[in-house]
Amino acid sequence: MGISEALYIPSALSLIADYFTGRGRSLAIGLHMTGLYCGQALGGFGSLVATTWSWQTTFHWFGIIGVVYAVILIFLLHEKKGHGAPSPAPAASGSAKARNSESMWQSFAVVFSTMAFWVILFFFASSSIPGWATKNWLPTLFRDNLDMSMEWAGPMATLTIAVSSFIGVMIGGPISDRWVKRNVRGRIYTSAIGLAMMIPALVFIGLAHNAWLSVMAGLFFGIGYGMFDANNMPILCQFVSSKQRAMAYGFMNSLGVIMGAITTQLLGGLAESVGLGMCFALMGGILLIALALQLTLLRPRFDDKDQELTQADALAADSVEA
Repeated sequence: MGISEALYIPSALSLIADYFTGRGRSLAIGLHMTGLYCGQALGGFGSLVATTWSWQTTFHWFGIIGVVYAVILIFLLHEKKGHGAPSPAPAASGSAKARNSESMWQSFAVVFSTMAFWVILFFFASSSIPGWATKNWLPTLFRDNLDMSMEWAGPMATLTIAVSSFIGVMIGGPISDRWVKRNVRGRIYTSAIGLAMMIPALVFIGLAHNAWLSVMAGLFFGIGYGMFDANNMPILCQFVSSKQRAMAYGFMNSLGVIMGAITTQLLGGLAESVGLGMCFALMGGILLIALALQLTLLRPRFDDKDQELTQADALAADSVEA
């Protein structure tokens, strides 16, 4: 499962980013991410599925469906023409050829020498902490705080986050795509609004002992998470060339999953000593740091890094001609 996700997610988002250059990019990527939310929502009914059928049967059929779908994708998926190749002026073609022939290690060097990538990596990893916490521990928190059975707490927690995240994508995607036309930092501002919504939501999720307040906090968190999640790859596109986006996002995704594993284990150990509720509330502080770094350090020049490279090649060509 880990290998399949590592192969799929970076490639899929990079393909979508290639086809949607600016207009509709956040919405398209966000709609793709809703597939994860739907799976999360269905996962909340795992206990019901297990009692109706066996776990083995469920896993077998999901695997069979995936294999059939993979065969369909073989015939339908294809690269966009001119993928990752800016159109430089003839006199500056040497620099473009050098970029197109970069080795894997050179690509790593380009990405990891970019300060903006480290900032993006930090707020992506920071958001993964509460993201995975809600996936894995929110049903338990609802059960303990609201004194309900896990049969109700599971669907209530997963559906609340999944549905609201879908709403957040549908709000944050179009806002980002329109805002970036007027201000190149529009995607960053949209993402920051999502992060800012998640911070108080985590506090109320952790400390509330009222069902309605907990659900409202969960909805608020999910909407913010959807707005944030829809803009991660579009923001990355502003600082990383199309030649390195899949690799860069793959590293981000790997670190996010690692943070999720650590968080899941850590919360299990702190559940009795500190309490799950307090742990959820304290996660808001981590997001506050990520929000501050995002707003102060990320200053893109274009909505797409390839536009900046193309302009640089054109300027180089002009200087050669002069």
